[in-house]
This record gives sequence, C-alpha cells and structure tokens, in this order.
Amino acid sequence: MGKLDGRRAIITGGGSGIGRACALRMAQDGARVLIGDVRDDDARETVEIVRAQGGDAVAVHCDIGDEAQVDAMTARAVEAFGGVDTLVACAGISSRAPVHALSLDDWERVLRVNLTGTFLCCRAALREMLRGGKGSIVTIGSVQSLYIAGSGAASYKASKAGILMLTRVIAAEYGDDNVRANCVCPGGVDTPLQRHIAEDAPHWTSPITEPRRTYPFASPIRRDADPMEIANVVAFLASDEASFMTGAAVMVDGGYTAI
Repeated sequence: MGKLDGRRAIITGGGSGIGRACALRMAQDGARVLIGDVRDDDARETVEIVRAQGGDAVAVHCDIGDEAQVDAMTARAVEAFGGVDTLVACAGISSRAPVHALSLDDWERVLRVNLTGTFLCCRAALREMLRGGKGSIVTIGSVQSLYIAGSGAASYKASKAGILMLTRVIAAEYGDDNVRANCVCPGGVDTPLQRHIAEDAPHWTSPITEPRRTYPFASPIRRDADPMEIANVVAFLASDEASFMTGAAVMVDGGYTAI
C-alpha cells in the first residue's frame, strides 16, 4: 500500500524538473496523476515513464494563465479519475531583467503564469475538493518567497511571495472543509528552468542587462537539489502523514535560510 493510494492528482508543470519528479514519486506512492504542461512532448514523456513503472497518468496541454484551459484540465482529471483531491501547483516561468529595465509586458507575463495561474489552478481544484469532502494542495514557492536570494528577477520573486500568501489564505479559509494547503520553498534545484528561460527569450520585451547588485546564493549543503529531493517532500505533504500541517512554508533549501 502506498501512502497516496487512491489519490487523484493534478500536477502542473509536470513535463520536466520538479513537476516531473513529483509525478513520478506520487505515482510510485499510488496516486493517479494528470500532467498539465504547455510543452506537450515533455508531458507525454512523463506519462510514458509513469506508465512504464506501472502507474496511471494522462497528459493535458494547459497554459495555467488561461482560465478556460485550467477549467478544461480540471474537468479532464474528473473525467479520467472521478474527481480531484490533490493539486501540485508547480508550473512557473521567470525573467531576468532588473526593475528599472523590466517592461510591463514581461512583469505581467510572469505574474500571469506564476501567481494568477496558481490561483486559477487552486480555485478549480478547490471546487472539486469541496465536492469530495477533502483535499491537499501543495504549491511550489521558493526561498525567494521570503528572502532576496540572488539578484534580479523581481517579477519572479514577487510572484513567489504571492504564492506563499495565497497558500496561507487557502489554508486558513478551508481548514474546516478538510482541505490542507502548504507551500514548498526550494533553494537551488537542478531543473531545466534556465534552459526554458533561454528558449523563451525571443518572447521577452525587456533588455537583458547586468544586475545592479549581486548577492550570494549558497547553502551549507554546497550543491543544488535533485528534483526528486523536492518531490519527496511534496509527496509527504500531499499524504495523510502530514495531516496536521497546513499553511506551512516548508523550506527545502539545503540550509540556505538557516544562515
């Protein structure tokens, strides 16, 4: 018996990085997983890996900043699994420009995906969780939800701070409904995010400039995390083993916030 047996999970950004690791780990623990991602080939590859390991998974194209696509993704999960009781809101993007050089278009693009997209996914999942009488939401914030770690990327940092507060609001509002919400805040993680930023560069309108200030971003464990090290914590929070945890900012940062 896995600790997530019978769970029906939506995992956004599940085509790569932390999202893919969450899909694999949660499927190993017995969850049925729907992978939502804008990178269709990556999402399908995650599904193939899950199925090859004996799990149950489906893929859906979803731009989480689009309300209709989020609602359609959630409806597909209900169709495939009979309901939704778990959400891992992992999808996100970033830009590099400092505040004085950041265009409004780029600011809004990051907030649309990271913060508004997380809100839309949480809202849609909550409606199903309330119908089912229980649920667990795990959002992916960052050490930058709380601290100025590294340099630049104001829109990313602001969005991650907003994700943490949104998560805490959900925890406070829905505790009586047997719905928990927690925010995992990773430090450095070895993911394709920087590659995706480079691939998306033609769509940004802000100039790429050197940051005005640089700040060290190092942890006592002197390496980046493997995505599975984050997924292990996400799977725990999604499970009943974390039944008395809600509204938490769970730092998985190699000790960065301890120093």
